[in-house]
Amino acid sequence: MINIAILSAKGGTGKTTLAIALAHQYAVANPDREIVLIDADNQGNVGIALNVTSQNTLGAFLFEATDTLDMVRYKPDAPFLVIESGRMNLYEAEKRIHRLDAPVTYFRDRLLPEFGPRSLVIWDLPPTLSIVNDNVLHIADYVIIPTHTDYLSLTGIGNLLSYLEHFRARHAVRGHLLGIAITLHRENVTQNRLNRETLERTFPELMFRAVIPLSTAIATTAQNHLTPLEAADPRARECYSALVKEIHQRMLRFQEHHG
Repeated sequence: MINIAILSAKGGTGKTTLAIALAHQYAVANPDREIVLIDADNQGNVGIALNVTSQNTLGAFLFEATDTLDMVRYKPDAPFLVIESGRMNLYEAEKRIHRLDAPVTYFRDRLLPEFGPRSLVIWDLPPTLSIVNDNVLHIADYVIIPTHTDYLSLTGIGNLLSYLEHFRARHAVRGHLLGIAITLHRENVTQNRLNRETLERTFPELMFRAVIPLSTAIATTAQNHLTPLEAADPRARECYSALVKEIHQRMLRFQEHHG
């Protein structure tokens, strides 16, 4: 099993769209493998964007209101499975998990047995420090950080990297930071371009080369209940395909060096 965490320090950085694109492309490339997209953010944006609804959600399952976890197939030609957050149920489950003796390992013990040994699980995480994020980082094999190139997003990167370092120091975890992805970028805005250059100078080994531009085609996919790989504009599809390919290549390189 492989767990990939999509983690951001603030909302609106394109993490949900990236998580959806990653699930879509992996499912198309691996039709015989279980690809699962889990909405672990109580805003429920994955379900909203893909027009997916279910009863036995992540929140209900973690709250132990049900012993069944619904995994809804998105489409036959994009056969990844979606687990809805449950919104308020997930919020209530978080409060319950906090009261447990071992809150950080609850997902490992309660949730991971639901997936097969060859499953690839992609987690869309909330943009905040939370027990949900701690649980997912405890089981994650890889972490990807999406970011805009505005000032607040840049400062958030530093805070997020400090959080990851602090978490690793406290827990024996295997999660490897694959890199930082620039999403919804405005290259024609001078400050955004300068901020991108700052990121590339500061984190040269972490930055993905593929950059997602700000475009109407990408921005409207959620309201049309489509993945970015189903966008009408081929340029929108191509930029996400390039980013997912680069993410996969980094995973392969890491596996080659570390097994």
